[in-house]
Amino acid sequence: MRASTAFWLANAMFSGILPVILGLAGVEFGQSAVGWAMAAFAIPFVVLQVWAAVRLLAGARWARIVLTVIAGLSVLIAPFDFSPIVIVGLTLTLAGAVLMWLPAANAFFRPPHETPVPGPDGAEPIEAGA
Repeated sequence: MRASTAFWLANAMFSGILPVILGLAGVEFGQSAVGWAMAAFAIPFVVLQVWAAVRLLAGARWARIVLTVIAGLSVLIAPFDFSPIVIVGLTLTLAGAVLMWLPAANAFFRPPHETPVPGPDGAEPIEAGA
C-alpha cells in the first residue's frame, strides 16, 4: 500500500499542484486551461486525491473506490491533452491504481477475522467480545 499511496501523492503534486503553479506564474506548458479557472478545479480535486491516498494507507476500503474513480476520470480526460505533465501524471495514476488492486493489496483491505476463544474447559468456544 505504501507504493500505491506514494504514486497517488506524487501524482497529486506533479499533475495537480505543479500545473496550477506554472499556470498562475504564466508559464506555458501545454495545458489549455490556465489561471484561476484551473486552480479552482484542480485544488479541490488534489485535496480529495491526497485525502483518499492517506486514508488508503490507513486501510479505508472506500478510498480505493474513490481513487479508482479518479483514475477512470483521468483516463477519460487524458486523450484531450497530451502534454508531458498529463502523460507523467497519467502514468503515476495508473501505477497507483494497479498497485492498490493487486492480490497483496486485497489482503490489506480484508477485515480481520475474529477467532473464537476456547472456553475454560477447552470444549465450548466463547464468542470474542462476549
